[in-house]
Amino acid sequence: MHPVETILQTTMRELKNIVDVNTIVGSPIYGEGGAVVIPVSKVCLGFFAGGGDFPTQAVARKGAPDFDANGYPFLGASVVGVSISPKAFLHMQGGQVTLLHADCDSTLDRLVQMIPTAMCEIRDAIADIRMQRDETCETPESAPKTDPEKAQES
Repeated sequence: MHPVETILQTTMRELKNIVDVNTIVGSPIYGEGGAVVIPVSKVCLGFFAGGGDFPTQAVARKGAPDFDANGYPFLGASVVGVSISPKAFLHMQGGQVTLLHADCDSTLDRLVQMIPTAMCEIRDAIADIRMQRDETCETPESAPKTDPEKAQES
């Protein structure tokens, strides 16, 4: 196996240890009252690996440990850059799931993200008002019946 292949295999094995599913969708965090929060992250990777056999001006030494079969020294390297940034949090409580965004660049972004929640709250408020109105309104059958003769006396 060529030394570059060894470098690549080692680097990929270590990357698997660094970045797994729990890095992107984190482990649940349990809070009071049955609340559960799950972090969701974005993972960015930059990867570079390379190497080669380079002749030297010195006499090639076959069989030396740092030299390949042709007698040339091998030079190789690999570099990995990892960036992990939180993107959102899933909040679950009482049968409701809410997505809380962690990266709002401006007020307008935050307002756009709040529209679905605001619409649900408005819908629920209107339903509550209608229900209260229906409870307080009397239907003709349940209204007290007036006697026409008593109505004329007053």
